[in-house]
Amino acid sequence: MPAPGDLITLEKWNENGQLVVSYPGWLVHDRDPILILARWRTPDLTTPYVTFAQGDLLLEVYYRQRPYSIFTLYDGRQILHRDWGEFLFRAGEDARAQLCRQLSDGAIKGHYINFTRPIRFDPDARRLAWFDLALDIWLPARGQPLLLDEEDFRALALEVRDPDLAQAVERAKDAWLSGRVRYQPCPH
Repeated sequence: MPAPGDLITLEKWNENGQLVVSYPGWLVHDRDPILILARWRTPDLTTPYVTFAQGDLLLEVYYRQRPYSIFTLYDGRQILHRDWGEFLFRAGEDARAQLCRQLSDGAIKGHYINFTRPIRFDPDARRLAWFDLALDIWLPARGQPLLLDEEDFRALALEVRDPDLAQAVERAKDAWLSGRVRYQPCPH
């Protein structure tokens, strides 16, 4: 079984069964939800709503029974650089609390909600696969939520192929957009 600080391979798959991206992250804990810390390793990616800068940190939260995951994006320039794997390993069962104390120094850019099929986590292989449904919400640290890629989601015709999942996604989307869901990656 993996321990806090162990590297986990994260895989994003699309609805056509194609691997979109694979990247490493450090396990924070593997209870529900599963928490992973990842570093944005590619060159800066500027979108109309935020820049994912090389070195930014993402605290990724994966639920086994919810139709979404949440990535909290932290400005990596404002957080002390360290060997996160070693830090989390030494923290052990207290990894989440200690990580939250470290991340409290960094500015949160926002939260990226990915609507997904149920994840698959194989602790023996140290692999977590998530299955993207195209629909996303960007919740900036300040400002209004932004619904992304709704046309791509509709094109999947999920309401025909998997009506229960389509309804669960719609309910969750409405809850996030209405503000009925409050999320803090590191509750006080």
